Amino acid sequence: MNFRTHRKPSENARLVALGIAVAVCLTVSILLGSGLWFFFGGQFTSVPVVRPAPPASATPSQPAPPSPAPPILTPVLGTVLIPAGIVALGGVDGLPPRKVAVDSFFMSETEVTNQQYQEFLAATRHAAPKDWTNGVFPVGTAMQPVTNVSWHDANDFCAWYSTKIGATVRLPTEAEWMRAAQGDDQRPYPWGQTWQDNVAASKQTGGKIFPVKSFPAGRSVYGVYDLSGNVWEWTGEVELDAQGGPKTDETGQTRRIIKGGSADEEPRTLNLFVRKAVPPTYTDPLLGFRYIVVPNPPPTEAAVSAPPGAPAAQSGMTAGR
Repeated sequence: MNFRTHRKPSENARLVALGIAVAVCLTVSILLGSGLWFFFGGQFTSVPVVRPAPPASATPSQPAPPSPAPPILTPVLGTVLIPAGIVALGGVDGLPPRKVAVDSFFMSETEVTNQQYQEFLAATRHAAPKDWTNGVFPVGTAMQPVTNVSWHDANDFCAWYSTKIGATVRLPTEAEWMRAAQGDDQRPYPWGQTWQDNVAASKQTGGKIFPVKSFPAGRSVYGVYDLSGNVWEWTGEVELDAQGGPKTDETGQTRRIIKGGSADEEPRTLNLFVRKAVPPTYTDPLLGFRYIVVPNPPPTEAAVSAPPGAPAAQSGMTAGR
């Protein structure tokens, strides 16, 4: 006996309506999606994925070592920079000419003054020059060069000043002194090639010592005052004998070179090539000094040895021969 399932007409109608609705929705979805792509698809682009850079190698490359910095030249108050150069020495009074290389340094603009030297005396209880009274310089001479100081006195001042400013201070060599006075053209006077009146303290200006910086027209090309005239100046140079050894006087003292002439000299003696030599214990009312400050690190200065001999001068000091 066969059994058949018979559905009611109402159920069939509902199924047909549901199928039609599903078909319509599917068709509308397809058409709507196609239209959106057609009108707007070109405006939507994919966004690239930014990935982090791969980690650096475990062993990074070493940077190149920095270039060594040039020495810093820091000026000291009251000094001027003298650049490195070549100095011609000799060539007068039968002395053979020679050339010496000098590194840069700072030189005091003026000779050391009475006022500066008194500060040194107060700090060290060093003996005062013989023309001072109770350790005090004569009235009205504060800015005049200190005189009546020996080579040893001048070196003691430099040692004290080295400690005071924390730099190397010393007397100049003859080549350094000449470099500061001449510049590059080997001039015979700090101001030029010929003598000029009233630009240096000499016999032509009355034969007396002037305060430092009294003759600005007589400065060297680097701005150093009174390298000709006013007072003679100690250097660190040793006078040599004919065999090239240190020359000594009758008391066994090794002489030191002095430069620059003084206020009681004629113009011919104020020529920069003139030099004299005196014992290191010598003092004179017309003999003082100036100093140099060596840059840090110190330059490798060429050794300088001045040959003996110089034209005789009319100052009463012993001329080196």
